[in-house]
Amino acid sequence: MVQRPVTSYDVARKAQVSQSTVSRALRDDPRVVRETRDRIRAIAAEMGYVPLVTARRLVTRKSWSIAIVSRDLRNPSYPMLVDTLRDEFTRHEYRILLLGDRAEGALDRDVRALRGGIVDGVVYISPWLDSPMVSELIDWRIPLVILNRDLDGAGRASVADRVTSDNEHGGRLVAGHLLELGHRRIGLVSGPLGNAGVALREKGFRDALAEAGRPLGEALVFRGRIDPATGFEGGRALLAGPAARRPTALFCVTDYVAYGTLDAAQRLGLDVPGDVSVIGYNDLEASGWSMFDLSTVRQPLRDMAATAAKLLLARIDGAAGRPVHRNFGVELVRRGSTTAV
Repeated sequence: MVQRPVTSYDVARKAQVSQSTVSRALRDDPRVVRETRDRIRAIAAEMGYVPLVTARRLVTRKSWSIAIVSRDLRNPSYPMLVDTLRDEFTRHEYRILLLGDRAEGALDRDVRALRGGIVDGVVYISPWLDSPMVSELIDWRIPLVILNRDLDGAGRASVADRVTSDNEHGGRLVAGHLLELGHRRIGLVSGPLGNAGVALREKGFRDALAEAGRPLGEALVFRGRIDPATGFEGGRALLAGPAARRPTALFCVTDYVAYGTLDAAQRLGLDVPGDVSVIGYNDLEASGWSMFDLSTVRQPLRDMAATAAKLLLARIDGAAGRPVHRNFGVELVRRGSTTAV
């Protein structure tokens, strides 16, 4: 004889609560006190209860799925963002659809498929300024939060919820730190200016140096992709000259770039920070390891992702008003890769 599946009615009867209370408890709804939520969850697990997604869709008219979209999931900062988003959404019983790093045109086709109502909302993670996806998602009236895209009113992004960090201030912090240490010949290893985060970090850095009477010389700027290879090539290009001409400090616009620059300095026989100070940006986990000991600027990535999730959930539930922009502060992290001259 086939045993029938356990239903929410069975759980409610054993827990001596209503079915609606069971549903709220399993969604971690704060309207149910913590002790009751924990007790109902334990009973549901003991009985082997699995919520029927199809039935819930019919009742709520929701898909209970959320898409996380990014063109560059290889960015070393993004796993922390995605992990935090996943934790927040699954805690509210949403399934995650992760779209990214596909062949040319494939990601666009995947995103266009979202028009069919297969997701209730989208988190779009990207610092790039030129993607048409944002405008399309807005036009389709899909609840949307843009994470890590620093536009400040440009294009269509100002009509969607956005979560960013203060990249321009971060660039100023780097310049101030190096100037305070007495550096005057300061170089920059940067990335494409189509990356809004890079552009704003560089702007803050340049502005702070200029205001201090030490404008950045273009001969001390190397630009490439945002990867260690660019850091290595930039470090080799800027540090290979005689001591009197080479910079005493380099700002790399990401820690990922800085790792390559540290390698270049070592291969050139230069001591960091004795011969050249190196500072990055992002405070990746590896930057605190003794092999790098990298001074950097920390972004509160987990807080940013958690805020993005809360904004999207409110937008899906119809509890949000006008689009908001949450801009998080950043902080300088001093380590052993920078020193006074």
